[in-house]
Amino acid sequence: MYEKLFSPVRIARVEIKNRVAMTPMGVNLSAPGGGINDDIIAFYEARARGGVGLILSEICRVMDGTGAGAACQIAARDAGDLQGLGRLVETVHKYGTRMFVQLHHPGRNYALTGEQPVSASAVELPGSGKEPRTLTVPEIEQIEQAFVNGACIAQKAGADGIELHGAHGYLINGFLSPYLNRRNDRYGGSLENRMRFLLEIVVGIRAACGKDFPLGVRLSAEEFLGDKGNELSTTCQIAAELERAGVDFLDVSSTIPDSPVPACIEPGTYDQGWKKYMAAEIKKQVKIPVISVANIKEPDVAEAILREGCCDLVGVARGHLADPAWCSKARAGKAEMISKCIGCLVCFDEIEHGRHVKCSVNPMTGREREFAHLRYNGQGKTVVVIGGGPAGFTAAMVLRERGFDPVLFDRSSRLGGTLNVADKGLGKEKITRLVDSMIAQTQASSIELRLGEEATVEKVQALSPCGVFIACGARPFIPSVPGIDGKNVVTAEDVLLGHAELKGDCVIFGSAMTGLETATRSMPTPQIALELGRAEIKGDCMIVGSGMTGLETAEVVMKAGHQTTIADMLPEIGAGAGMAVILDLKQRMAPYNPSYLPGHKLVKITTDGVELESLKSGSSIFVPAKTVILALGVRPQKDVVDCFKAAFPDARVIGDAARAGRIIDATQDGYGQAFVFEA
Repeated sequence: MYEKLFSPVRIARVEIKNRVAMTPMGVNLSAPGGGINDDIIAFYEARARGGVGLILSEICRVMDGTGAGAACQIAARDAGDLQGLGRLVETVHKYGTRMFVQLHHPGRNYALTGEQPVSASAVELPGSGKEPRTLTVPEIEQIEQAFVNGACIAQKAGADGIELHGAHGYLINGFLSPYLNRRNDRYGGSLENRMRFLLEIVVGIRAACGKDFPLGVRLSAEEFLGDKGNELSTTCQIAAELERAGVDFLDVSSTIPDSPVPACIEPGTYDQGWKKYMAAEIKKQVKIPVISVANIKEPDVAEAILREGCCDLVGVARGHLADPAWCSKARAGKAEMISKCIGCLVCFDEIEHGRHVKCSVNPMTGREREFAHLRYNGQGKTVVVIGGGPAGFTAAMVLRERGFDPVLFDRSSRLGGTLNVADKGLGKEKITRLVDSMIAQTQASSIELRLGEEATVEKVQALSPCGVFIACGARPFIPSVPGIDGKNVVTAEDVLLGHAELKGDCVIFGSAMTGLETATRSMPTPQIALELGRAEIKGDCMIVGSGMTGLETAEVVMKAGHQTTIADMLPEIGAGAGMAVILDLKQRMAPYNPSYLPGHKLVKITTDGVELESLKSGSSIFVPAKTVILALGVRPQKDVVDCFKAAFPDARVIGDAARAGRIIDATQDGYGQAFVFEA
C-alpha cells in the first residue's frame, strides 16, 4: 500500500526514506528573540517519531532587527545559535528523518515592532499601513552575506540541507516578483535582474558550503495577478535558471499577500491536490526533485499525485499538525485512523495573534512537553462520558489510553456531536472525514459506545463509575423577541440538517460561522427545495447572526435560490473567524449578491420580515423576508448539566456543556481535563 509514497528519494547526496515532506510552517514555539528551546525540539521530535521522511523547518532568521520574521523562531545568525540547532537536528536524526533548515528574511512583511520594514521596493503590505524602505545596494550585499552565514551555521549544526524562502512576498520573493520589485537598477526590471539577489545568495552558499550540501528554493509559482506578477510560465523560467545555478530541489507553493485568492494557506473548502498542476508544470522544465505543496490531507491523494508524476515529494504540512503519526499510520495500512486536518486555519490564526501554534483536532500540538508524561493508572476503572462530540470523544480517548474503561453515551446514532451539523455546509467534507476517523479510533480502542442512547442518572449510577465527564454540548440560542415562535422562523441547524424546506428568499440573523455557510444553500435558482422538512423556507431569507454558522448557512440557502440578508449585532461580518476563511466564503457568495447588515440588533419578527435597530444610530429598519433563520450561537444545556451534577457532584463539565466555543476549545478542554483526572 502506498508504494510510491514510501519509496526512498534522493536530493543531491541525501537519501530520504520516503517521499513525504513536512513543509515549513511557523509555529512560534522557539525561544523569544530567536533560537532553539525544548518546546520546538519536542514539536519536531513528535513528527519525526511519526515517520515523516523530510522535515523542512519553520522560517529561520539569519539576522535580527527587520530580518526577524516571528517573535519566537529558530535562528542561524552566529555561533551562539549553533549548539541549539545541533540539538534539534540530532533529535530528528534519531528517527531516520532528514532535516533541512529554511532560511528567511521577511522583507516588507516585518511586523514585530514599529520599525520600518525593508524590501526591494516601497510597495506597502496590504493592511499594514507601513511602506517599506527600499534597500540600498550595500544593504542588499549585507543581507546576502547573512543568508550565506546562516547556511554555514546550519551545515555546521548537522542539518542535511537548507531551503531559501523565495515565496509568499518575503524578501527574496520581493525581488523576484515584478509586482513587488519596481527598481530600475541591476536588481530590478528584467527577469535576469530580478533574479540577481537570489542567484548571488546561491553562488555565495555554494562557495561557502560546497557543491554537495543540498540547497533548495521555495517559490510562489502563481501570484494570481496576471502579467503584473509572476505567472506560472515565468516561474518555470526561474526554476530552469535555478537548476542551472546549482540548486538541488524546488519547493512549489503559491501567492503573495496581494494575491486575490487565499491560496498560500487555503481554507478547508479548497480541494486536496488543487495546486498540483503548478509543480507538474515546473517539473517538466527541470530534472531536480520537486516538492508539491497542494493542500494534501490524506495519503490516497498523496500517492495519486506522485503516481501522476506531478512531483517527487509531497508536502504535508498541516496534516502533521493534526496527526504527527500521519506517515506511520499510512504505512501500517491504517489511513482511516489518521486524525484529519479540516482546514479551519486555527493554527494560522493562533500565530497571527502572537500565540503558539494549536490545532482543532490535536490538542497536543504546541503542547508536546506539557502532555509528555501521561499517567497510566486507570486500572480498568469505569468512567462515564456523556456526549460524543469533540470534547467527549477526546476525553474518552485519553481516559482509555490511561487505562480507564470509558463508557460513552450519545443520543445520536453517529459519533461526532455538532460536527455532524458543521459538515453540512458546502465544501465541508473534510469534517465528515474527521468524524469517520474519530469512529475508527474509538472502535480500535474498544471504547464502549452507547450510541442512540440517552444517558440518565439511573443508567450512569448502575455502572458505578469512578468519574463522570459531562459533554452534552449546547442548544441553539433563541432570543426572547416578539414573533420568535412564528412558523416562518427556523434555526440554522434546521436548514443545514435538511429539516427545513427551502422556498423563496431569506433573512439570516447571526453571522457566527454557521450563518454564512447556510446562506449559500439559498439564492437565484428558484424552487430548489429540501423536501425533508418540517418547516418551509419561503421567499426572501433573513439570517440573524454572521459568525461561521450564519455564513455557512447563508451559502447553502443562497445556492438553493433564495435572496438573502445577513444581519448581526457585531460591527463586522464573520467576527471571530479567520480572515482567509471569511474571504473565501464571501468570494463564493458574491455572485448571489447577499445583503449585509452588521451592527444591527433584532427587535421584532413578523410574518413579512424583521425589524432591526442600528446600534450606532438607534434608528429602526424593516427588512422584508418570508423566512427568518437564526444563527445566534449556542448556549450550554444547563438543565442537563445540573441534573447530572446533582447526582455526581464531582463530575467534570467539558466542551460546549461548560462554555460554548469552537472545536479547538472543546478538544483542548476534553484532553486537558482527562489528562489530569484522578479517580
